[in-house]
Amino acid sequence: MAKVKLEIDLDNGTPTFQIYTTLYAICEWEEKFNRKLTDGRPMGAADWSFWAYTVLKLRGEKMPDDYKDWLKENPGLDVTPVMDNTNPNPTGGELTEGN
Repeated sequence: MAKVKLEIDLDNGTPTFQIYTTLYAICEWEEKFNRKLTDGRPMGAADWSFWAYTVLKLRGEKMPDDYKDWLKENPGLDVTPVMDNTNPNPTGGELTEGN
């Protein structure tokens, strides 16, 4: 399973920050929304915000019991998936001429 990098802007004066989903967050989402990552349906704001809510709650952030209450408390919230350009299989080799 691939981890998804999410950028979170609480729109409350704190800097934007990034988190990664966890297997637990994905499993909770699958159960709550009766979805699978492999179902081919597009992802949207509810999906990304639920993942962010779950990961932040697991980190120990003070969160309401339901993610929709978190959304209501943060009307300017923006959660966006971010392309992660990290090379997952770096070779460590130096570039050579013609390469």
